[in-house]
Amino acid sequence: MEPDAELLSAALGSKPVAAEPIAGGYTRSHAWRVVTRDGLAFVKQADEEGSLHMLRREAIVYRNVREPFLPAFVGFADAGARAVLAIEYIADCRWPPPYPDDVALLFEALAAMAATQPPDGLPRVSPLRASWKDVAADPEPLLALGPCSQAWLEQALPALIDAESRAEWTGDALVHHDVYSGNLGFQGNRVVLVDWGAASIGSPWSDVAFALLSIRSEGGPLPTLDIPDEGAWAAALTAHFAVETPKPLPAWADAGSTLRADMAQDLAVGLRWCVEALELPPLP
Repeated sequence: MEPDAELLSAALGSKPVAAEPIAGGYTRSHAWRVVTRDGLAFVKQADEEGSLHMLRREAIVYRNVREPFLPAFVGFADAGARAVLAIEYIADCRWPPPYPDDVALLFEALAAMAATQPPDGLPRVSPLRASWKDVAADPEPLLALGPCSQAWLEQALPALIDAESRAEWTGDALVHHDVYSGNLGFQGNRVVLVDWGAASIGSPWSDVAFALLSIRSEGGPLPTLDIPDEGAWAAALTAHFAVETPKPLPAWADAGSTLRADMAQDLAVGLRWCVEALELPPLP
């Protein structure tokens, strides 16, 4: 697929020299590495309702937030049924996995993000819809995956349900809401976060929790952090994977997508995190 030539030129401010498709990730949008007369740009195009909604939200962030923790904004063109976002192409980033031996820069970036005034137009954060109550109502899909036994689940569910209810998603901070290894890169003395389509206003601890789960899942080094009610966040995030992982691939995912396999890994890691943070019985 080729990018929309008119929208691409409008977003870049000039006619591109060349465009090379970029694959990977779980995004519904199409992406290219674009050569311009001024250098390189990363370009993303959306042409269906779900991806357009996310791209427009992403554009709000890039247009209004100019901080080291995200690539520079180049331009945005929106024709209604199709839109194109162009941002800085960062060639020398180190994208996990693996995570580096020291992940302090990531949490410095999250702290800087939490201290940044959220731009107008972003919604309040929505807690993850899936819950351990859903699992309690229908445990068979989770049990069929085999990450835990029925006996363990029956014993752990009351604590998991109680813990997830304590996760405080509300707040006034700029929240990325999708912090995982595929959306962050280490470059020199900074970490950049990309894919801001879920950006919201809420509690910064939600992003910290997502980061911790990603590091655990990729076998990276865990930092020493004082997180308010870590068990609540472990339960809330793991509930999402407990409910979503057994489901068929969503319609927008490619047939060969690793989405569910990657979620299964996060689920297994999340359950071990819950055991540790909530002092649950050991997994069989």
